[in-house]
Amino acid sequence: MTSEKSTYPIKRILTILIVIELVFWMLSYAIVQSLGFLMTATSGKYGFHFTKPAYFYLLALLIPFAYLFIRSLERKNNIDSNLSQFSRRKMQEGSVFWSVLRFFMLRTAFVFLIFALAQPIFGRKKVKGTMKSMELVVCLDVSNSMNTCDIESTSRLEVAKRSLNALIGTLAGEKIGLCLFARNSYVQLPLTTDYSAAKLFIEDVNTNAVSRQGTNIPEALSTAMSMFTKEKLTKAILVVTDGENHEEENASVYEDIIENEIQVCALGIGTELGGPIPEDPFNPQNGYRKDAFGQNVVSRMNPAFVKQIASKTNGYAMITSEPYPDLQTILTQINQMKRTKLRDLEFEVQESRYQVPLALAVLFWIIWLFVPALKKGFKK
Repeated sequence: MTSEKSTYPIKRILTILIVIELVFWMLSYAIVQSLGFLMTATSGKYGFHFTKPAYFYLLALLIPFAYLFIRSLERKNNIDSNLSQFSRRKMQEGSVFWSVLRFFMLRTAFVFLIFALAQPIFGRKKVKGTMKSMELVVCLDVSNSMNTCDIESTSRLEVAKRSLNALIGTLAGEKIGLCLFARNSYVQLPLTTDYSAAKLFIEDVNTNAVSRQGTNIPEALSTAMSMFTKEKLTKAILVVTDGENHEEENASVYEDIIENEIQVCALGIGTELGGPIPEDPFNPQNGYRKDAFGQNVVSRMNPAFVKQIASKTNGYAMITSEPYPDLQTILTQINQMKRTKLRDLEFEVQESRYQVPLALAVLFWIIWLFVPALKKGFKK
């Protein structure tokens, strides 16, 4: 079917569409490049880019879209073939323009919708926010009794380390520090938000870290208090111990904790039945510690003492003899402590500009809807 005999000259329309596509994408490329150069020059890392460029694969749908458009014109040509040559020429005068215009409006609306989905980013803006946080110091008992394997052949210390790793996995912005104690105490890890480092330090903990044995809770609490900053934050101490062989020194620390409104949670690990203490925690089969009569020294977890820590500090106590403790209760208690506003913060972030192509997509879609009405208006 030749263009002279057709209402819609397909070859001419194809040529027009190809030219329009070339012009459109050349202009788009020039605009994107100029925006990228401008924004990079003025704001460094905040240059123009798309955060979700994978959506551009949807542009491949333009090919079947154009194919269907041409096929529809061919069908119309077949329908109009019975008209006189004069009528076809009269229709052709405006039909080509309006058909191409309507197609262009719809495909452009589709293209800009894809641009919006691809999330164009350029420029930057300032946003305000607040951060809520707390400082949490873990006091971990590393006395020899923590090597007792009375929890399904697992040492109390290993169970404690599992529990702490689970706890760290729930943190999001809180500072955590680690204090090791037996008869004496010392800072193993100052307060930090580097949770990976905290886990590494916990994995390396063993009972050889402190030479003088015992369970001096007041000493540990004093060291924990010294680790806190002067910032007005919620401050909390988590004491993890079996309560064995405890010392009673500097008991006034409990009053200081209450006066400074420091939250305390005490986690007791072990069984009341207890078990022997290995001579070598890395090789328990090498034998156990003996008393003066040659009998194995049996270590029993002291739940009363763990509860006493919580009572003296107006805190919370939890006792567990599970190899994988469910810390949901104690985690809830700790999470409830996170109620102090740290500070008002102002962030500088890259600004999403998806609204621009989305607005253009809507605009071209509306024009597409009104093209038939405009066509009728011009005919009048």
